[in-house]
Amino acid sequence: METKINSKSERRSSNRIEYIRLFAAIAVVVVIALGFILYLAWPLLTGETIILETRPVDPFDIFRGQYMEIAYSISSVQVPIGVDSGETIYVLLEKDDSVWNFKSVSLVKPSSGDFIKGEVKRVYEQTAQVEYGVEQYFFERNAKVPRFNQVKLKVSSSGQARIVEPLIDGKSIEIQYDDLSLAS
Repeated sequence: METKINSKSERRSSNRIEYIRLFAAIAVVVVIALGFILYLAWPLLTGETIILETRPVDPFDIFRGQYMEIAYSISSVQVPIGVDSGETIYVLLEKDDSVWNFKSVSLVKPSSGDFIKGEVKRVYEQTAQVEYGVEQYFFERNAKVPRFNQVKLKVSSSGQARIVEPLIDGKSIEIQYDDLSLAS
């Protein structure tokens, strides 16, 4: 009789341990997912709003959907001698009317001022092609996105940027959608 009681007690204890392990595994996955979400959303939550001039291109990729490829006025900048592809640089910006423009380049994170962090992709003489992680703007299928000439960004204190919205001369654009429903 005592053996049956111990056996039931051991099974309950074993089940309890399995539930605790399962809960711990799920909690770890949720914490990692929330960490990624917070990392990506941090500039949008805490960043300073800046507006950059753009030159959009309209490609379509079957795997990624409809998006705009964006080149910024600061996509090509003058860099100090010795800067190579793959290096991280900080582009300092200055506000001119309502748009931020290139001021200078720093190889170390500035302690103050408006700046955006980028990665050097190519260097030719002292001109570098730089990517900031905001070169693509995705939108829904069948959307008619007008040609925009500016992009509103949020830039965190570390220089990480996220797109808020495309603009035409400082004004929000209106995206229209094709009606693909069949009329009966």
